[in-house]
Amino acid sequence: MKIDTRQLTLIALFLALSVIVPIVFHMIGAGSVFLPMFLPILLAGFLIEFPLAILVGLLAPWLSAFVTGMPPLFPTALIMSIEGASATAVIGYFFYRRNWKFMVCLVLGIIVERISLVLMGFVLAPLFNLPGEIFSIYKLTQSLPGVGLQIILIPIIYKIVERSQLINTLSK
Repeated sequence: MKIDTRQLTLIALFLALSVIVPIVFHMIGAGSVFLPMFLPILLAGFLIEFPLAILVGLLAPWLSAFVTGMPPLFPTALIMSIEGASATAVIGYFFYRRNWKFMVCLVLGIIVERISLVLMGFVLAPLFNLPGEIFSIYKLTQSLPGVGLQIILIPIIYKIVERSQLINTLSK
């Protein structure tokens, strides 16, 4: 794996989008329920070489927390960084290294992202005197609109980006 200017540019682009997209969603009142930060994170898994895309998933929540104050550093940025790193790792590995189909990788990445959320809920909820089961079920139920949005928007955005000369130039 070679880290070159193109890959670094894409990492910077997707980190910036991971800060900007949630701001836009929150401005129109469609915040955390739609998981806006995960749109650029999941796309990064497809458009940045594996394993470099994992950096976007890992760093985006922390960068956004420090720049905008959202998500809260603890526990949310921690949970989201585990979710993002897990999803981009799975997507990147199976898409780049195993040449699995786009939708299979996307759905698998989303499933791993949600499993990471549940596991982190069981680990962190007791620190706040909350039952892990209730926290996890609530977060999974709350995130269903976002999962639906990811399944609809990510393939559309990917097709548009794939046809774009700029991204093709940067990512190849």
